[in-house]
Amino acid sequence: MFLFLSIPPSLKAEGESDKSPDWFYPEWAAKAKYNNPIIVRDTDSALGRYSLKTKEIGLKDLARIHGHLCDGLVIAYVEIKAALEKLFPDGVVDRTDLRAVSKNGPCWVDAVAMMTGARINFQSLRLDNFVGDGFIIQRISTGAAYEVRLKPGIFPEPQAALENKIRKIRALGKLIAAEDIDEFEKMANDLSFKVLNIAPTDFIEIQPLYGYHFRASDLFGKRGDVINREMPRKEWK
Repeated sequence: MFLFLSIPPSLKAEGESDKSPDWFYPEWAAKAKYNNPIIVRDTDSALGRYSLKTKEIGLKDLARIHGHLCDGLVIAYVEIKAALEKLFPDGVVDRTDLRAVSKNGPCWVDAVAMMTGARINFQSLRLDNFVGDGFIIQRISTGAAYEVRLKPGIFPEPQAALENKIRKIRALGKLIAAEDIDEFEKMANDLSFKVLNIAPTDFIEIQPLYGYHFRASDLFGKRGDVINREMPRKEWK
């Protein structure tokens, strides 16, 4: 006979995440009104059972692993968190019991993998650009699934236009003006600040997907967030 251990819904995370400001994590993000960690349940080891304690995962944890804080990471964090709250109303996210669909973007994939435990190599993470700037998150044991995405008009058109301009120029192998990168980063920070300080219901749409059937990924692509890593920080001649 097997004895399965359940964690009481009221259990608080004992492994708290670091919420302090840092050089890669500005104070405005650390103190944002809606920047709250999720509480997760994992296993003890490679062949382990459910842990007896839970832990927190916060936005700073994602920024540290992903490499930087950006609007894509912030949006992904808030969207995924909203779906997880639907799937785990007791407040404890079981990262052994999730699969997800994400577009093929570094911010989105890193956020969903870390927050849900879904992985391409375990056939629990599907890459599908059709979901756009959103996700499908499914709880394996119950089959319950939610799709979450940005409401129309939330992503600023000037920011989208500048991003497309930069990507097109780099695709041609040409240099990017430092002022364009600076302006884009400012726009992204402004959007991140907005997203972290307004109620999620004001900018995201979330709906259940009844009878959702998950398929494993067959999409791969090139990493897009490193194309300007060698561009100068001052104007080039």
